[in-house]
This record gives sequence, C-alpha cells and structure tokens, in this order.
Amino acid sequence: MVARKKVLYASVFSVASFAAAAAIATTFNGYAINAFADPIANLTLPLIILAIGIQIINEKYGPLLIALVSALLYTIAFLPFLSASLLVVGIIVEIVTRKIGYRSLSSVVTYTTIAGTGEGILSTYLAYFMVKVPVPMPGIADWVIFSVIMAIESAVMGVVSFKVGNYLIKSGVIKEEKSKAQESKVNRR
Repeated sequence: MVARKKVLYASVFSVASFAAAAAIATTFNGYAINAFADPIANLTLPLIILAIGIQIINEKYGPLLIALVSALLYTIAFLPFLSASLLVVGIIVEIVTRKIGYRSLSSVVTYTTIAGTGEGILSTYLAYFMVKVPVPMPGIADWVIFSVIMAIESAVMGVVSFKVGNYLIKSGVIKEEKSKAQESKVNRR
C-alpha cells in the first residue's frame, strides 16, 4: 500500500474512532459512576473502528500509524493520559501484529484484546495522576475485576471487528490492493 493511502486510512479510522469516543464520553459521563465505567464504554465502537482500520491497512506500521494519529487527536483535545496510553499500546500492537498478522480471526481478537485491555487499564491509571479524577483510587481487587471485564469485552469487540472488516473487504466496499508479487502470480495463470 502506498504511504499516502496508509496515512489516509489511518487518519480516517482514527478520526472516526475519536468521534465515536467523544460521543460516548459526553453522553455517558461514566466517571460519575465509577472510574472504570468510561473506559469500559469506550471499548466498544471506538475499539471496533480502530481494529477495522488495522485490518484494512494490513501492513507493518499500520497499527503504529493509527496510534500516532489517535494520540495526536487526543493531545489536541487536552487528554494526554489517553495519548500516552495509545502510544504505548500502539507500539505493543505493532510488535504483536508483525508476529501474528492483521486479518485472521485469531490475530484480530488477540490484538484487539491487547489494545482494549492495555489502553483501558493504562488510561484509567494515568488519569488519576494527570487529571485528578474526583473519585478515590480503586483497590487491587477492583483493578483485577475490571481488567478481566475489559479483556473479555475487548475479545468480543475483536470478533465483531473481524466480521465487519472481513465483510467490508470481501464485499468490495474497501478495495484490497494486491502486491506486485500477487499480481504476477495471477497474471501467470
């Protein structure tokens, strides 16, 4: 995929995810309920959109590019704790996807679970120090319980992401680019 197209896809999916997260955060106001309520709510549609973006780009540096654009958006919105967590998780997902791939069900579920759980936990933890969240710091039992909830929720979102991404690619909504090696195999037949 051409670098310009990769940046375009990363930007489109990052902005869409950011808009979905903003809509959820402003309508839900989860921090008023519990420190973990807002991250759990944001591990739905925003996470699905980012995972579909990774599937569409389907190349190395795709997850990192999505993380960079997303972190830039959250920095502009004065949410540095989310920017920091997105960058850390983006680097981890970039490393993981190079080993397991981008589009299979197992790889999408794996990197979506890592991204969702890691970002949810890290952003919640950093929010206590950077934003002075007006609720008490949760105990260790709360961290464990909500980590398990985030992991399960992220895995489910991975399955949804795989199905939607697979549909978009197979139906032709998103055109899949073939590498020159793939084209030469097709032309020889």
